[in-house]
Amino acid sequence: MRSIANLLQPYNLKDFLDDNWTTKAVVIPSEGKKDFSHLFSWEKLNYLLNFHELKYPDIRLAIGGKVLDESANENLIKSCQSGATLIINEVHKLIPEIAHFAAEIKSDFGYGNQVNAYCSWPEKQGFFSHYDTHEVFILQVDGIKQWYVFEDTIKYPLKDQKSSSFPPPETEAYLSCILHPGDVLYIPRGHWHYAVACEEPSLHLTLGIHCKTGIDFLEWLVGELREQSDWRKSLPLRTNADSINANVNSLIAQLHRYANNKNLADEYSSYLDSLGKPVAKYSLPHQAGFNIFPCGVQTKFRIPKFQRVRIHELSDGGGYKIVVAGKEVSLRGVTAKFTDNLFSTEFFTGEDVMDWLPDYDWEIDVVPLLSKLVVEGIIFVG
Repeated sequence: MRSIANLLQPYNLKDFLDDNWTTKAVVIPSEGKKDFSHLFSWEKLNYLLNFHELKYPDIRLAIGGKVLDESANENLIKSCQSGATLIINEVHKLIPEIAHFAAEIKSDFGYGNQVNAYCSWPEKQGFFSHYDTHEVFILQVDGIKQWYVFEDTIKYPLKDQKSSSFPPPETEAYLSCILHPGDVLYIPRGHWHYAVACEEPSLHLTLGIHCKTGIDFLEWLVGELREQSDWRKSLPLRTNADSINANVNSLIAQLHRYANNKNLADEYSSYLDSLGKPVAKYSLPHQAGFNIFPCGVQTKFRIPKFQRVRIHELSDGGGYKIVVAGKEVSLRGVTAKFTDNLFSTEFFTGEDVMDWLPDYDWEIDVVPLLSKLVVEGIIFVG
C-alpha cells in the first residue's frame, strides 16, 4: 500500500489502520515533507473553469450551509466574491495527475474513489455540520482552513442515510485542527464535521473512498440468485402459515447449500475486480487494429498501471482467463509463465514474449496473440 503510506507520511500506516481507519479522525501535518501542488493548484482550477464547460451539479456553489441552485453558476465570480464555496466534482476525470493518484489509491484499497475540489474564502462557511457516507481524506493544497470533527450519531451510515435526516451531535468536537498546505485530515464515514477558511483563500481536494459493505455483498448475492428459478418462484399463498414457513425454511436450507458449494468470497472479489476501469482507456490507432507492430519483434508494449488483475486457468486446462479493468479475455494455448510475466513488468517487447513462449511462431502465434490484447485494451503499444 505504497500510495497510502506516502499520503499519510510521516504517520505510520499500520498505526493508522489499527487506530483510525473507520473509527477516529486524525490530522497528519506534512512537516514540510509533502505538498499537493503537483495534483492541483489555482492555475489548474482556472484551467478547468476556462476550458471545460462544466455543468451544474458537477460545478456548484454553497454558502451558509446551503447549496445554491443552478442559477448561481450564471455569475460564478459574483457568487465567489460574496463568499460562496466553489465545488467541482470528480476532478479525477478532468486532470491526469489526479486521475493517476486516484487510480493508485484504488489499486491499494481495492475500492472505488472520487476526488472533488473545494475553493473557499476567508471566514466564510460553505457547509454546516454534516457527515459523509464514505471515508474521507482532506488534502490541503493552498491556504489554511480550520476543521472541526465530531463523533458519529449513526454507526456506518449507508448511502441513503444522509446527515440531513438526522440532528447533529450536541457534544464538543473531539478534533479541532488547522490545515496548512501539505497537511492531510482523515474523517471516518459518519463522523460529523465542518470547516471554515481562515484569513486567506483555501484550496483543498477531498478524496472519498467508497468501500463496500455487507449490504452491498447481499445485494450482489441477490443478483446471483435471480438467475435461479427457485428464487424467482412465488411463495405459497398465505392462507396456511405452515406452508409458507416450510417454503421459507427450504429456501434458507438451499441458500446454505449454495454458499457451501461455492467460494462466494472469491467470486465477490472477482466481481469487484471486474468493475475496475483503467485510467486510460484508449490508444488509437492501435486499438483499431492499425500499426500495432511498428518495430516488428522489437516493438515495445506496456501494461496500464494501477490495475488489479485476476488470472484463472480455463476449466479444460487449455489456457487462461484474464480479468482486468472491467474486461475478461480468454487466451487459449498460453502457459502460466506467459501470464505471470505479462503482468509482472510495466514494459516488455515482442522478443520478451518469444522468450516466454519458446515454442510459438512469431507470425503465426505471437502476432495474433498480442494483437488481440492490444485491441481489447489489455496492453498498449509502448
